[in-house]
Amino acid sequence: MALQQLTFTVHDPEGRAQRVLFTVDPGTATGELVLTGDGGATTQHRLTTLQKSQDGKRLTCQVNVATATLSIVDTESPPRLHIVARLFFPVLDMSYTLSRAEQERLVAWIQTLELAIVS
Repeated sequence: MALQQLTFTVHDPEGRAQRVLFTVDPGTATGELVLTGDGGATTQHRLTTLQKSQDGKRLTCQVNVATATLSIVDTESPPRLHIVARLFFPVLDMSYTLSRAEQERLVAWIQTLELAIVS
């Protein structure tokens, strides 16, 4: 299976834009999440054991030894991308806003990924 990629823009709580490059290899259920800020600073995360929800609004994965959940909250305006990583307790809890069009594009992309469905 070929790598699947999606690029979109989110805004952190201070309103700063972050460019997101999300790459997934459905064949191995692995991927990479790269965030690039306005100043060019890049944060890169290797994702393993990727699974998705049936509705395309949630991804779960392992990031190093933490379990991470990426949830799309579309009931708020603007929509949010909520990221939580846990060991035994949350070690990261961040929310980013994104446009309605970007949110819809992200959900549609997740739905097309050939990944296991999270229960």
